[in-house]
Amino acid sequence: MRRLILACLCLALAFPTFAQGTKRKKQKKQDKSSLNLIKNGDFEQPGSSKQPKNWSKLDGLTGKIQKNGGNPGACLLLDTSVLQIDKKLIQQSEEEFKKKGRGKGGQYDTVGAHEGAWAYAEPIEVLPDDEWFILSADVASTERSSELFYPMVLIRGFVKITGDQVGKDTTWFHDYFDEGIGYSEMFGSNDKMRPSKEGDYLMVYRHTLSCRVVTPNEFRRFQLGFKLPKMKRFRPERLLIKPYAFWPNGQYWFDNITLKRATKEEADEVNRNRLTIKEVQ
Repeated sequence: MRRLILACLCLALAFPTFAQGTKRKKQKKQDKSSLNLIKNGDFEQPGSSKQPKNWSKLDGLTGKIQKNGGNPGACLLLDTSVLQIDKKLIQQSEEEFKKKGRGKGGQYDTVGAHEGAWAYAEPIEVLPDDEWFILSADVASTERSSELFYPMVLIRGFVKITGDQVGKDTTWFHDYFDEGIGYSEMFGSNDKMRPSKEGDYLMVYRHTLSCRVVTPNEFRRFQLGFKLPKMKRFRPERLLIKPYAFWPNGQYWFDNITLKRATKEEADEVNRNRLTIKEVQ
């Protein structure tokens, strides 16, 4: 009987410690899932030379920060009505562009009719146990979207090229952050086409948050729950998040972009309540 009492006493003393440990683990998981993995996703942190911190360089024409155009505060503005010739000139020489001013052209001479306009958030490292995520963004536009043409936030997943994989892939490699690191893409100029180098990143995963604008000039929250693949061949080591717009020509605002780790249940709930294509039909 004495042994039974002692055993019960030991169990009672151990249980609070176990409960506290479980609580700490649960709290740690909640803290991890509530963290926005996109740095400066609200564009409130200005960088140098009118560039936002933690984002790829903006040319100030197709992409720029608008201080009071967001939801609220600052936001990213992508302008797809910019002529391709103007984009090319300002990226080559800002001073020359200021001297010459904007060129002349029609609606099909714009970036919106061709490559579009975009920006990239700083790379996000994928952890071994990462599985479910929720991507969210506030988006507005001067133009109403259609079934086929609408702004979006692209999810791009990459693996690092090393060892015997170097040189096996020839494609367009873009250095978005002036780090000497190339990220493969499905398009680009001739000077971007080359064999892969040590330290480049090859795209292995793609997904899209579609942001169909129903009411022009009005911000709306868009969300997507998604799961990363487990198969090694398609499992990314690094993610890039890319706000993107093309047609119709116009101005597109992006603000409060977040990427958070989630559970399957949370992602499923988001996807059940997503906006449908029927709204723009």
